[in-house]
Amino acid sequence: MPNRKLHLTRITAISQVLAAMIVAVIMICAEPLRASQDPQPRASIAASQTSVELGDSLIFQVTIDGASSADETQLAESDAYRAEFLGGRDESSHSISIINGRRSETQVSRYVMQWRITPQKAGRSAVEPFIIKADTGVAQVPRFEFSASESGENPNFQLSLQAERTSVYIGEPVHVKLVWTLGAGAKGAAFSGPDGGQVYDLEPLDPRPPRSRANQIQQNDPYRLVQFLDGKAIISRSQENRDGRNVNVFVAEVVITPRKSGKVTIGPYRVAFDEIIGQRAKSFFDSPFDDLSQTRRAVVASNPLTLDVKVLPEEGRPADFNGLIGVYSVETTSPTTQANVGDPIPLSLTIRGPEPLTSLKAPALESQPQFLSKFKAAPEGWESGGGTDDSGTSGKRMFTTTIRPKSDDVTEIPEFRLPYFDTATGKYEVARSKPLPLKVRPSKEITLADAIRPGAITAASVPVAGASQAKLTDAPAGLGANTETTDALINQRVSMLAMIQSPAGLVFIALPPIAMACSGILAIRRRTRDPLIAARRAALNAAGRELANANSLGEVTSALRTALSPFIGISDSSVTSQDIAQMHANVLSESTLNRASEVLRQLECAVFDSQSLDLETARSSALSVIQELKKS
Repeated sequence: MPNRKLHLTRITAISQVLAAMIVAVIMICAEPLRASQDPQPRASIAASQTSVELGDSLIFQVTIDGASSADETQLAESDAYRAEFLGGRDESSHSISIINGRRSETQVSRYVMQWRITPQKAGRSAVEPFIIKADTGVAQVPRFEFSASESGENPNFQLSLQAERTSVYIGEPVHVKLVWTLGAGAKGAAFSGPDGGQVYDLEPLDPRPPRSRANQIQQNDPYRLVQFLDGKAIISRSQENRDGRNVNVFVAEVVITPRKSGKVTIGPYRVAFDEIIGQRAKSFFDSPFDDLSQTRRAVVASNPLTLDVKVLPEEGRPADFNGLIGVYSVETTSPTTQANVGDPIPLSLTIRGPEPLTSLKAPALESQPQFLSKFKAAPEGWESGGGTDDSGTSGKRMFTTTIRPKSDDVTEIPEFRLPYFDTATGKYEVARSKPLPLKVRPSKEITLADAIRPGAITAASVPVAGASQAKLTDAPAGLGANTETTDALINQRVSMLAMIQSPAGLVFIALPPIAMACSGILAIRRRTRDPLIAARRAALNAAGRELANANSLGEVTSALRTALSPFIGISDSSVTSQDIAQMHANVLSESTLNRASEVLRQLECAVFDSQSLDLETARSSALSVIQELKKS
């Protein structure tokens, strides 16, 4: 019996050892498997559309699941399209639910990135696979294909490219107009086309008067701010009578500067917009400010323009020619007509010539004849003084500097020369300023003792350099007689009781509260009398009720559009993020506009990828926008 018991004990011990060994082997083998099953970021793609007309754009979206951030990524350059990175946002969510006492927690990590893709040629194209570095690893983005087609004829709209001349020289600015004629209503215009690359430079001009260029564009102004290539441009609006009826005409003014000789093709350029094709029936729930228009996407292309670009002649070219082409003039002015040797003299330089003059530089001081032999220039050189003067004259650049005469032999500030090539005559010319008369006196000398004794220096006591004068001596050793005292301090304590007892003090104390109360009353009365403010308040209240009962992303989107509708003057069903982005800061603050446009864009993108936005996050974002609108 004891032997049997010993035998069973040994078997038990051996079984325990074997079990421990098996568990260890399983854990060792499972470690690589667990590492291989760790979640890696996964990328999925979506697009607002996969087929567009040339001149229009599409939104390409990449959703990275398993990551909460990623590096900004620029798409590879391609001659088939232009890509603009619109940004990325963290759409991660964390939720906790308790059902029958059992707690469950869900953590979703998601990051969304978007690009605007603008096709540059007709046919099928693709964004080739690429990788995105996320915070949890590297995500592989699959291939995205799209197609572009030429826009057809539209009898209601025409776009033409017009140049003031087609025979030009290299570096000569050519003013070109892009004229868009509207025979019907349109909204949300965006211009696209080639930027010239290495062949020519393109710069849009501001058609407004110089004095009003810093102001915000108002609704009744004859100008509009539109998307133009990769930036913004201001176009002018007017009306013309064509075929017996008045039509709207928008003009974008640009300057083309060719950089290569030969035949240079400009354009074609295109404008993409929403064409208004009708009006829907007005319902009982529509407000007076609702936009009932029905639209469809349209694109109109311009004609190409060919420039004959010639090379500048070598004959007669000045050695200091700096590439200025056109007709220029130069003028110098200074408020100082008398100075001592070494005194600073302010000097202004004004150059007039053809726009644009943004890149114009003042002529180098060392290139001016005899200038450095008579004057010492400021180390910082010329400083820009602006492009307009008090009268608002354009086509002018001003520069300022400080010069110092080196000797009393100087009798004038010499002329300044500015070489340029005159395209009208086909020759090099030189613009010259008029010399400015200047009287320079010898420098004066004073002793240090005179300098530290107040009242010791007079016009009669200051000796002139070179004249018979006393020998300069050092100041006596020791500290000067500087003293300090508190006797000059006066007690000017203010008593509130004394102020109340005087009529002026009583008015001083009571006036601010009374003014603030009157301002508050006037603000309340103005709000109650203004129908637009009342309509906005009603829309915000209605949007709040819709949002509280929203059970889908579509209902959240509808509530946000209801809130934004009276602020931009179009119907709630037609409000888009692009409409919000094109609003001006005089209607809402820039931060509110950016926030509203971003939230509405997220909701619009969720149409293509419903997994990119959960309902609670969407409702919270829309509520924050509505609260900001109530504060505005």
